[in-house]
Amino acid sequence: MRVAVLDLGTNVFNMILSEFTPDGGCNMVKEYKCAAKLGAGGLSDGLIAPVAFETATAALDKIMEVIEEAGGADQIIPYATSAVRDAANGTEFAEQMNRRYGFRIRIIPGEREAELIFKGIMQSVEHLRDASGRFATGENALMLDIGGGSNEFIITDGAQILWKRSFPIGMARMREKFTYTDPIPQQVVEEFLQFNEEILGELWEMVGKYRPAIFIGSSGSFDTFKDLLFNCRYRELPSMELKKEELKELDSRLVASTAQERLQMPGMSPIRVDYIVLASVFTQFILEKVNPRVVYQSSFSLKEGGMKEEFDNYLKSI
Repeated sequence: MRVAVLDLGTNVFNMILSEFTPDGGCNMVKEYKCAAKLGAGGLSDGLIAPVAFETATAALDKIMEVIEEAGGADQIIPYATSAVRDAANGTEFAEQMNRRYGFRIRIIPGEREAELIFKGIMQSVEHLRDASGRFATGENALMLDIGGGSNEFIITDGAQILWKRSFPIGMARMREKFTYTDPIPQQVVEEFLQFNEEILGELWEMVGKYRPAIFIGSSGSFDTFKDLLFNCRYRELPSMELKKEELKELDSRLVASTAQERLQMPGMSPIRVDYIVLASVFTQFILEKVNPRVVYQSSFSLKEGGMKEEFDNYLKSI
């Protein structure tokens, strides 16, 4: 049985195709991502713009082509997140895509998105856990997924979710709210940080309660941080420690850069070049507030979490 899980994000569409075998195996066949730009035309008016319908359709056309070239899928499971769930015409968008491609988009709330991200990340950091499932050091972890429309935070002991929350402050929204020309002015940085300081009040309370000493950044921007730091080496690793001082130095480089300069940086993803500066500033802000002992990057996120759920259901059926 072949299953494809799609993460229809605000800026990027991600796909993973896996094969479930009768002997209980789950073999990854293909991964693919492409720019979808659901936020094209703006998100502030609460609508997915006509141009975004076009860019998303082009992205899904390509994803369906990649699936077919890889041998096809028996089941395609698309998850739609912030841009679709928050748009007044999000249901219309989903229905139009459903008719075109013959699948059923699942428009999920932020709490459900955070749960799937948690399930995805945990598969990449098994080496950090003991037999009970908790982190072997006895510490809690703060997980962060930086998206285009929303950012998800999860606090966990490794075995269970202690707290989770989705905030509608993804980088596509923030780039639209805090307009600037490169390099980003210091005043914009300060306004951006003050805005997040106020909106993340519940996060600060939960950090004080659970005191996470481990920080895990999920996929997306954190994959790009790793590629920039290591010139695209170690892509095969599902997770990797990132040194806080190296992330801080990278942040200084990104903040001082123009878009053209970023495009020339070895490891820069073209689909993230417009959002990576704010993502880096936001990451440094969180790291300074939380002060974790160690920082990890995880290559896994929502699509891996969705695939884990489907595989678990498959195992129950055989």
